[in-house]
Amino acid sequence: MPATVWILIPSHRDGPYLLLRTGWIARVEQDDHRRVIVYDTRGDKYFVAGGTTDLALPADFGLQLLRALDAARRSAQDADSDRVVAARHSEDSWSWETYAPDEVPPAQADPPPPPSTNVVLPPPPPLQAPLDGTNGSFVPNPKGGMPLWVPKNQDQAEPEAVTE
Repeated sequence: MPATVWILIPSHRDGPYLLLRTGWIARVEQDDHRRVIVYDTRGDKYFVAGGTTDLALPADFGLQLLRALDAARRSAQDADSDRVVAARHSEDSWSWETYAPDEVPPAQADPPPPPSTNVVLPPPPPLQAPLDGTNGSFVPNPKGGMPLWVPKNQDQAEPEAVTE
């Protein structure tokens, strides 16, 4: 039996996968969202590479797939062994890679998102001084825990006098 070329779908993330025999491919297209879509001879539609990451697919990634399939077909004939074509990404680009079936590496994790400017807010000031409000103040609790409330018409709350 002649060697066969397969497309690993989806090849760029973990989860269930499908191997599509390239002899069954009738059409390859790349849509406005840059997803690469393959149709088989029955008209079934397969998304072989899509925008699942922040790293956009190249505008010609569908053409790159056809080139990779042609190279994989020649490699499969020379080695008389099946080949698997999979989409892979680096930090700044995507590519199609060809593997022997027993050498296909595990799916890649999504690339890290681009660095963003994180706003770091300073911690709130400690409650060491009274915080004045319209109706009174909060003062530190000498026993720790929640601050004490002092009404505005009193400077300090006096301890209750013990009467005998």
